[in-house]
Amino acid sequence: MPIWCVAAEINTGDENMVRNVLAVIVGAIVWMAGFLALATVLAMAWPEYQVHGREWTQNAVFSFTPSMACFNLLFWVLAAIAAGWVARKIAIRREAVWVLAALLEIYVVALHIVLYWPTFPWWYNLGVVIPCVPAVLFGAKLAGGSPAKNTVASV
Repeated sequence: MPIWCVAAEINTGDENMVRNVLAVIVGAIVWMAGFLALATVLAMAWPEYQVHGREWTQNAVFSFTPSMACFNLLFWVLAAIAAGWVARKIAIRREAVWVLAALLEIYVVALHIVLYWPTFPWWYNLGVVIPCVPAVLFGAKLAGGSPAKNTVASV
């Protein structure tokens, strides 16, 4: 094998790794930003939700009504779906989506099962934790098949 083909394979491997890592990072950012964007839109449309949201962000007091909390749960699921979709579109390997799903699950378990269990209602904690991984994987499935193959690797 000529040396330039070996160099192309090494560079392709590095590029693949970068894209996979980038997929996880961007997916996590989409997850956080997606929830905040949806909650902000609801706060602008529903002033009472805004009051309870401020109570949470400023004083860490969960005063959301059950219907408001259900909107939050919906927003977390939608954000996780979007995160999985974006990560799959960026990633070369589907395992990157699994890494994203695992990291998000570890994060929400640490927050909602370990740290905030007494702060939030039990059903809210479980409503954030249980659908997290399936929602990320569903988003990746919605993204379709694997991204376009790298043309350098096939040379």
